[in-house]
Amino acid sequence: MFNYRVHLSATIAAAAITLSGCAGDATQRASAQYDDDASINNSVQAAVISVPGIHANNVRVSTKDAVVTLQGTAENTVAARNAVQAARQVAGVKKVDYDIKVP
Repeated sequence: MFNYRVHLSATIAAAAITLSGCAGDATQRASAQYDDDASINNSVQAAVISVPGIHANNVRVSTKDAVVTLQGTAENTVAARNAVQAARQVAGVKKVDYDIKVP
């Protein structure tokens, strides 16, 4: 009987520890935030590739928590500046980080 109780207690404790790892993470983003970021990302991509001197294949746009990151290349410094400015003007964008190189 004693061994059964010890075994049962150990099993319950192990299950509790295992399941506690499945608890919600306070830093997880809601699906609405993913949707917002996706919408912002699409709008920024459209704005950026409309800038003369920027080509869709040369600039990568990513968005997390309404912070947009632009990475890639532009034909010249004016195009790079205009791409950053175009991204900043998209509704919902909080900040634009960029690493756009000019050959």
